[in-house]
Amino acid sequence: MTNEKVLISFLNKEKAQTQLRDITNGVYIYKGRTLQTNGERLINYNTIIAFWDNERNKLHINTHKYSSTTSHIQSKLKRLAQERGVDIIEYNS
Repeated sequence: MTNEKVLISFLNKEKAQTQLRDITNGVYIYKGRTLQTNGERLINYNTIIAFWDNERNKLHINTHKYSSTTSHIQSKLKRLAQERGVDIIEYNS
């Protein structure tokens, strides 16, 4: 599953995950998940980068800069959420 599909699943409050790909000698070796959601939290590696406040129906997005890939995921999530009219609260942890 692609990162974008995981983000869409998260916004739909559904479970989803990608696979960690490690290239060794040109061969993909799957070691675990990089981006995953249980429908309530979005986790990249071991870091929560977004979560739903179901009581107030608001999306909290962590804006801390970890890596260029994580920043791209955070930006894409924010854009997708805004397109859906989701109330967003940004925080930096």
